[in-house]
Amino acid sequence: MNDVHLKYLIQIGNNDQGYVGNNSLNWGISVLGKDTNLDPFLNRQFNRYELFDYCQNQNNDNLNILIAILSWGGMRRDHGRRLFENENVILEIVGKLRNGNFETRKQAFDVFRNERKKKILPGLGIGYFTKLICFLSPNLNGYIMDQWVAKSINLLAGYHIVDITNNNWVNDNNDSSTYETFCQHIDNLAEILECSGFEAEKRIFSVGRKKGKWRNYLIQNYTTKKYGITIR
Repeated sequence: MNDVHLKYLIQIGNNDQGYVGNNSLNWGISVLGKDTNLDPFLNRQFNRYELFDYCQNQNNDNLNILIAILSWGGMRRDHGRRLFENENVILEIVGKLRNGNFETRKQAFDVFRNERKKKILPGLGIGYFTKLICFLSPNLNGYIMDQWVAKSINLLAGYHIVDITNNNWVNDNNDSSTYETFCQHIDNLAEILECSGFEAEKRIFSVGRKKGKWRNYLIQNYTTKKYGITIR
């Protein structure tokens, strides 16, 4: 890893991500309609740890858990409406994740990617379906591969691992091998930081709206170009 960037990350230490995303109940009603029977407990913003707890509670059904994760992630409501046009498909995958049907994070990634390639899961890009892997099957140690964490790993590694589009999204061309390499780098980072992989991922996700020290550092030191990336 790049010693300069790694040293700065270590100096920052742990970061309190706090409450992010949307009020989950309001998001769910906007996407599914006011007559949808949703858990009143969703009338809140979640922080990361509360969301893990909510997802691991077997008393909470698949629909409410899916709403909690997507709203926490800040999914656009119009994308949510498109996704729920195939509600049975996404809820089936959610159920399999919760039931431990996938043996590896690569396998889980492939299932989502294959359905997306068939245009069955519109609106659910890599940044979002890796959130589902992360929260629904934490035993797989599958981490969130959104633009901020992906760019951070590219910067820390010092070379191009995850492909980012010109408009700063994680490219759909990234496959499960890319995801596995990405996750391995987070596992390695966790050993250096002496924390869990999920905590390491949280630190480089940082805090949005220019509130996070690492997020600001990343913006200053990472730029994209049409044919790849330039790492300062």
